[in-house]
Amino acid sequence: MTGMRFGRLIRICLAHKSRSGHAHWLFQCDCGTELVAAGGNVRSGRTASCGCLHREICAARLTQHGHRAQHRHDATYRAWQRMKTENEAGVISPAWSDDYARFLADMGERPADTMLSRTDISKPFGPANCRWMPVASRSARATHGRTTRRDTPRAQLSGLSASTSQSKSAPLAAATMRASMSR
Repeated sequence: MTGMRFGRLIRICLAHKSRSGHAHWLFQCDCGTELVAAGGNVRSGRTASCGCLHREICAARLTQHGHRAQHRHDATYRAWQRMKTENEAGVISPAWSDDYARFLADMGERPADTMLSRTDISKPFGPANCRWMPVASRSARATHGRTTRRDTPRAQLSGLSASTSQSKSAPLAAATMRASMSR
């Protein structure tokens, strides 16, 4: 019985019997991993590998365009997805809206520490109007068609970020208003 092949598994020896009397065998997978599995599950085909077959099938199913990193999509794909989800349909070139391969061919791989940016925010995302802009070089952050100041003059003077400065000013303004009303 040892040495029999079931899918990617080769039976090595009997590991133990369960309380119900079912045999659990030690198997070696083609990838080199050893595992203990119920004999009935292996014979029926329910267990065909150590799990490597399932991972390969899922990765192949999720990879449509050849760009899927270990367990997540790469930075270029995420930038394309973000562009699509954060913008209206008219703001994205029809050539890019549903074709990641076309986007990748036009823009190339996303360099480290960059983000997708439009050169002219009045025009849609497209090959002639987009570039990879370094994140660190931006003092005013143009986010998909809307320009917002990252640091306000008040925040720069106080040494706080704009969000911290604004969140600390609200309670101060409320306290000042209450004090002036109580006089």
